[in-house]
Amino acid sequence: MTRMRTLLALAVALSTSIGTFGNTLSKQLRRVRLQELRASTSSHISVTPLERAFLDAVAILEKPNACSEFFGGSKSTPVLNELVVRLQTRSNNYRVAVRMSGRFVVYKNETGVIYRLFDQSEVNPAGAFFKSKVFASEPLVPNIGSFQPNTRQVRVLILLHELAHLIEGHEGTWLIPDDGNNPQLSRLNTRTIESKCSEEIRAL
Repeated sequence: MTRMRTLLALAVALSTSIGTFGNTLSKQLRRVRLQELRASTSSHISVTPLERAFLDAVAILEKPNACSEFFGGSKSTPVLNELVVRLQTRSNNYRVAVRMSGRFVVYKNETGVIYRLFDQSEVNPAGAFFKSKVFASEPLVPNIGSFQPNTRQVRVLILLHELAHLIEGHEGTWLIPDDGNNPQLSRLNTRTIESKCSEEIRAL
């Protein structure tokens, strides 16, 4: 019990740091934070937008539904965990929410899920994950699929889109193809995820 309280205290202390200074935290500290958030039953722990999106996505994937079935059910949550652990905050084109790039390594976990992780995984603080147009002088941040930027729903859609790039399906291909630098293909991939997960995302 003492150890659990200590870890929870550490997790609470790290909450703001992960949202604002996440690039300086080790992956292990991030894993501890996410583990404690999943284990906690308290409604008083402050979470960042990224952490809330992670918890929402986990809740969807761990229940029987069409979205979860597309991703392979709860077996996909460790991959989601690793994605979030690796996300770094970097400025980029405001039209890009999350970008994964560089070389990747393919893994197979203990549940038999084959997945890959990229050298660079970046969430854009100026993109739809965190920002929407508020003032006339600001650039228009486009919707992602049917969802407005800087909303709980769009964040989950973005995370699930990226997760689908990482997991290998039954046919030996990734659940969705690489976006590359093709905005049209990226939108098509988003529509694929939304077609599978729209009901669960809208229910958040």
